[in-house]
Amino acid sequence: MRRPASNQVTKDARELMSTFKLIALDLDGTTVRSDLSISPRVLQAVQRAKARGLWVTAATGRNVTSTRSFAERLGINAPAICLQGGVIYDYQTERCLRHIPLPRDLACELAAVERTHPSWRAALYQGDRIYVTDGAFFGRLNDLVGHGFSVVPDLCAVLAHEDADKILFTVDPPQVPSAIAYLRALVGDRATVVQSHARFVEVNPLGADKGAALQALAAHLGVAREAVMAIGDQGNDATMIAWAGLGVAMASGHADIRAIADWVAPGIEEDGAAIAIERFVLDDGL
Repeated sequence: MRRPASNQVTKDARELMSTFKLIALDLDGTTVRSDLSISPRVLQAVQRAKARGLWVTAATGRNVTSTRSFAERLGINAPAICLQGGVIYDYQTERCLRHIPLPRDLACELAAVERTHPSWRAALYQGDRIYVTDGAFFGRLNDLVGHGFSVVPDLCAVLAHEDADKILFTVDPPQVPSAIAYLRALVGDRATVVQSHARFVEVNPLGADKGAALQALAAHLGVAREAVMAIGDQGNDATMIAWAGLGVAMASGHADIRAIADWVAPGIEEDGAAIAIERFVLDDGL
């Protein structure tokens, strides 16, 4: 059962401190700031947790290529959860441990949405490649969407020999709720639809969510659910925050995520992720 979100350290949390073995960190909006920097305090907290023998992973919607530099800067020592959980990738061995694709027929159906809703510009992720139809538009967003995208006239055409990993739609923030409702009605039980940023709505393969991937990674590492801590800020983080033994939401994140979290950390500009690790793993200042 979820404990009420709070900024107070509870007795339960104190008892858990010595038991944590795995920390899952969302990137954008949680540990990675809008200028793509990671604060020294966050980096130090991660290093101190690792020194205590904890596993640390990144859990992100970015693909393997785009995640690599952040994984290196954070110094994660566990396989990374990429593409909202559709991929688990071990950078140390360069092996993919999990991959759930988005079926071609569904991906083509979703690609057509860009034509009926031209303001919802789409990016199709496939392996280490990203395909878009509007290069000028995505050129302004490549720090968030991913670098090295290819511009093509037809997103469906690139799926002739390989399925997609996911499709991301950029939507004006006031239109996000209606876009989520429209896309969920379109895909039904064939895929999942989540908000991953103030203006990003993503369609991911069924079963590709951060919670399921974190559960699989914990099992791979031999870590019990109660020994897992997850920190995130957006709708795509909901499943891992709900599954983890301790789910932490950022105060700067979405209200729905704060509502389901065990604890609400300060915002990213206040180094909330570091504060959560310091309190619940490192036992600082209690």
